[in-house]
Amino acid sequence: MKKIVMAATALALAATASTFAAGKAKLKVWESDGPEKTFIQQAIKDYKKINKNVIITYEPVASTDARAKIELDGPAGVGADVFVTPHDHIGALVQGGHVLPVDDADSYMSNFLPMAKMGASYNGQVYGYPLGAETYALFYNKDIIKTAPKSWDEVIAFAKTFNNKAEGKYALVWPVADGYYGYMFMDSFGAPLFGENGNDRKQHNLNSANAVKGLTYFQNLRKQLLDIPAADASGDFCNAEFVEGKAAMIITGPWKITDFKKSGVNFGIATIPSFDGKEPGHSFSGVRLAFVSSYSEYPEEAKDFAKFITSKEMLEKRFEITDQIPPRKDIDTNKELSNGIKAQLEYAKPMPTIPQLGTYWSAMGSAYSGIWDGDPVKKALDAAAAAMEAAK
Repeated sequence: MKKIVMAATALALAATASTFAAGKAKLKVWESDGPEKTFIQQAIKDYKKINKNVIITYEPVASTDARAKIELDGPAGVGADVFVTPHDHIGALVQGGHVLPVDDADSYMSNFLPMAKMGASYNGQVYGYPLGAETYALFYNKDIIKTAPKSWDEVIAFAKTFNNKAEGKYALVWPVADGYYGYMFMDSFGAPLFGENGNDRKQHNLNSANAVKGLTYFQNLRKQLLDIPAADASGDFCNAEFVEGKAAMIITGPWKITDFKKSGVNFGIATIPSFDGKEPGHSFSGVRLAFVSSYSEYPEEAKDFAKFITSKEMLEKRFEITDQIPPRKDIDTNKELSNGIKAQLEYAKPMPTIPQLGTYWSAMGSAYSGIWDGDPVKKALDAAAAAMEAAK
């Protein structure tokens, strides 16, 4: 019996070896649809030219959905080996044991910008492979408004001449209930989330005096700029308004550059209008990261592919395909539209990486929506603060 078991084991090992030799190591990659899909599919083709022993398949999964999906699919054995998500998910991913650290991190990170290393790290350990640096900014239709307004007062003044609710025309659109964009009304008014360093859950500032001031200003913009219910100001609505010329301006990020180019809109990108007349409005910044799943059956191959797609050569290709800024020191990113995003990055705060950020998205998402639709500002922010303080 022992001889039979040993023989069976030897056959299994031989079969495994032949599987690798035959190029049967399989990786699944999750990345968003759109220009990101175009890049990752090109990267898969390029990788196969240098490594024929790995079969890679792509599945479209929005970067903002990847963390929740890997938490379910990873343990079930059907998740991705490599997936892409914003850096603010890193705390939950690491604490949940869903991702593997980067090997030789000091050497690997040597050519990346400091913000990339910061975003890719958690508790001093590097886990992410940086693909892009991003924030939102002011996109403006040059055929409607030739020069981007410097202040919100200028935006409001323009709206008086442009807005026509009956025709669905609005000077400026953005997803008003989305906490990613709403953050500009907190930080610009002196209410940084989780303190200046973004890592102290006790300093959430959600219902601070400055937050109340900022969100009161936000609420007053409805009648002056975009008098529609929060639920109607979706991302799809805002994008369509801008493409159709019904919105002169939109606040969005570099992920929309390629789509807007294809639509034929003659647009420019500038910093967020100033609230105080001194400097541009503040925004959230993020680092788009690839991660290697801790559930991967082929972790070494997955790590190799993650390093490949973040190499200088591949990130140059990604920049050409997506117009999203590669966070490396050794790549020239001097392009007109990209320069608008880079200008806003000077006034952007990195999204916090502590797990409590998840509560911000849910609690403040409700608060932004309610406040836009007329809820008392202080009451709505007190409710969000209570949810934050009750969170684990």
